[in-house]
Amino acid sequence: MGRWGVIAALLVAVGVVVAMQAPSGQPSSPPQTFLLRYKGKPGEVNRYRAWFILRMAGTFPGPNGMREGRMEYRSEATYLHKIVSVADDGTLEIETTKESGKAQMGVDERMRDLPDRPYKRVVRMTNRGKVLEERVVEGEEGDEDEVDEDFPLASPRYQPTRWLDKLFETAVHNIAFPEQAIKVGDTWQERVTENLTPNCKVPITIASRFKELVKLDGRLCAVIESTVDAPIDGQDEVGEWTVAVRGRFSATATLYFDPERGDEMQSLDEGRLVLEMTQSGANRPTITLTHRLISRGKTVLLD
Repeated sequence: MGRWGVIAALLVAVGVVVAMQAPSGQPSSPPQTFLLRYKGKPGEVNRYRAWFILRMAGTFPGPNGMREGRMEYRSEATYLHKIVSVADDGTLEIETTKESGKAQMGVDERMRDLPDRPYKRVVRMTNRGKVLEERVVEGEEGDEDEVDEDFPLASPRYQPTRWLDKLFETAVHNIAFPEQAIKVGDTWQERVTENLTPNCKVPITIASRFKELVKLDGRLCAVIESTVDAPIDGQDEVGEWTVAVRGRFSATATLYFDPERGDEMQSLDEGRLVLEMTQSGANRPTITLTHRLISRGKTVLLD
């Protein structure tokens, strides 16, 4: 979500849930539990506002060799989430369409406006939130796995923003509620793998917990916080080059979920990626690029 998938400062009206004590001499009541499930009917539409910022610093290839540089990307958009269908087992098909948006990108602090592009995607996910399938209907970019054998590190396959996007997307797609009812303080874990290149399979660990209950715009929300950790270590042979990639991806995603209505009120996320990419070959100079990326996103239900 991407995404997925979203962290920045935001105003949150938080209600405090006070645990009521039973009268003296009486047994205390058991903690409240929730069976968290996405709900909805075909045709229902929610509008969300999303903000995203990405900052990247490191070394970049240029016409005169390697150089230090910085890049920043900012976007703000409104999306419509429409439930297309709901299967008997609760699986939902959701169509997301960008209603409006604006974006800016800059290199070394020189920002410029980008054209607003249409975007539409369709997602199939379980009612626990695990994404089973995603397809971009409109707004898809070119072949992200394309590789240039003359200079692999300049290829789309080894662009650090692609790695951040893929890792974040895979993590968010696998943040799902447990099968059973849960209470505040409960934890669970998922492990998945993302194949970023033919020989770089990244193990991703997702640790989630039911952090607390809060009131948000008058609605009781379960706050689910997930942390993501993914060590990166791979090596590919590309033409006459050997490309080695090492680093680490980490992220935090916080979801404010309305158990009664079965939808998201808001989400926050932050991702960090550190990469070292080395390109070497027989009788050729070794080239090493380093990248440090930080992304923050926020998504809020409008109505």
